[in-house]
Amino acid sequence: MKQTLTLAGMLLPLSMLAQDIPFQIKGQIQAPEEASRVYLYYRKDAKNVTDSSDLTGGAFQFSGAVGNAQRGTLVIRPIPVPGKAIAMKQEMLNFYLEKGNITVKSAAGLGEAKVSGGQYNTDFNKYLAATKDAKGKYEVVNKEWSSASEETRKSEAFQKSLNEKYDAIRKEEKAAQLAFVKANGKSPIAIDALQQYAGSLPDNVGEIEGLFKSLAPAVQSSASGEAFAKSIDGWKKTAIGAQAPEFTQNDPEGKPVKLADFRGKFTLIDFWASWCGPCRAENPHVVKAYEKYKDKNFTVLGVSLDQPNAKDKWLKAIADDNLTWTQVSDLKFWDNEVARLYGIRGIPQNFLVDPQGKIIAKNLRGEALEKKLAEVLN
Repeated sequence: MKQTLTLAGMLLPLSMLAQDIPFQIKGQIQAPEEASRVYLYYRKDAKNVTDSSDLTGGAFQFSGAVGNAQRGTLVIRPIPVPGKAIAMKQEMLNFYLEKGNITVKSAAGLGEAKVSGGQYNTDFNKYLAATKDAKGKYEVVNKEWSSASEETRKSEAFQKSLNEKYDAIRKEEKAAQLAFVKANGKSPIAIDALQQYAGSLPDNVGEIEGLFKSLAPAVQSSASGEAFAKSIDGWKKTAIGAQAPEFTQNDPEGKPVKLADFRGKFTLIDFWASWCGPCRAENPHVVKAYEKYKDKNFTVLGVSLDQPNAKDKWLKAIADDNLTWTQVSDLKFWDNEVARLYGIRGIPQNFLVDPQGKIIAKNLRGEALEKKLAEVLN
C-alpha cells in the first residue's frame, strides 16, 4: 500500500499559548503481562523530547512543561530481559499536552484508554470519534496486508485491490474531517483536522485556504495556525506549472549545492530520510528510474530530512540504498529549510522539474515515476 509519513504523525506541535505550560499526567490501565515502561514523546523548542515512567500495577505518571499546548504520544514497551526473547510489540496513544491535570484511564490496554483534562483533549476526543470508523477500516486493510504471504504481496492484483480499498477509506475519512472542520471552527483542534484533511501535498490548495480562512481569528493567529498558513503559501509556490523555488543546501561533504545548478535537465527533487520506512521502500523505484533515464537528460536531487547528530545514518542509508545521485541536507529533521520552503508535511514526496525550472509533476510514486519520465523524455 502507498504510505506517507506526515508531520502531524510525527507529533506536530499545535500551539495556542506563548508561555510555558505545566502539565501533570496520571494514568491507570490494565497492567501488561510483561514488565514494561511507559514513554512520553513530544516536541519542545523545536527538539524531540522523550520521558519515561515506571508502570506499577498499571499506574504511571508524568509531569513537565511545554512551550505550547501540543500533541503528545504515550507508548508502552516491554522491558528487555537478558537471555529472554520478548515480542517486539507496543501500544500507543495520542492526546494533547495542555495546562493542568490530564487523566488517562482504561480497563484494558493503553490503546483503549480515554483521556480527560482540558478543552484540547475534550475537542480531540470529538475528532477521534468522528474518524473512528475510518480508523477501524484502515486496521482491517493493514491486517490483510500483514497476514498475506510475500508472494501475494508482490501480486499486482493484490496491491491494486488494497490500494482501491485504501482510497475508498481515505475518501470516507476526508468527509469526516471536512465535516469536523466546518462544525468546529472555534476549536484549535480544527487546525489538526484541517491538516489531516489536506494531507501532505494537496492539489486542492484553494479549498484548503478557504477552509483555513473560515476558522475563528484566534485559531488562525495561533502558532499552529501561522505554521499552517506558511504551508499553504508553500503549496501555492509549488503548484504544477509554477517555477520551482530556488534553494541552496550542503551535500555530505559540506559543499553548497544550488537547484539552479540543475537547469538544463529534467530533475526530480526527492524528499526523504533514512528513518522513513515508506521512503526506504520507495527508493528502489527511484533507483530504477534513475538508472533507466540518467543518460537521457534526467537526474535526481535528494533532500534528506534526517535528524541532528544523525549524519552517519543519512550516509549509511545513501550507501545501503545505492543512491548515487546528489544528496543535500541541513540535518534539521522536519525543520529542514528546503522542506519548509516547499510546504512538505509528509515524506516521501517529490517534484519533477523541467529543464527551465518549472514544476511539471509531483508525488510520483512507484510506476508513476517511470511512466511520467517516459512521457517527457521519449
